[in-house]
Amino acid sequence: MERHCRQQPLVCQRYQRAAELVGRRWSAAVIRAALEGPVRFTEIRTAVPGLSARLLAERLRELESAGILERRERPEAGVVEYRLTEKGGALVRVVRELEAWADDWEPADV
Repeated sequence: MERHCRQQPLVCQRYQRAAELVGRRWSAAVIRAALEGPVRFTEIRTAVPGLSARLLAERLRELESAGILERRERPEAGVVEYRLTEKGGALVRVVRELEAWADDWEPADV
């Protein structure tokens, strides 16, 4: 895969679009919640305090539309799960690095 952004002296538009998608409020938290495997709507709400149902639904739709998450209905269990796609899974390293950076540089929760 070609990497054009690194070759440009100015901020690449693809980089900016990606940063805005992942950096949108609550998006990174939703991605982080799906990192370990399939997750349900209510599990994400539990994992991300302060995230309203309305905003979660909006972020799930955006991330699904961007090809980062996929929605799977399990009719036999009567549940809907969200899981990272291959594209979303490629963010694992990014998320882990951001977690490490936060551990090193952000103040601990009080």
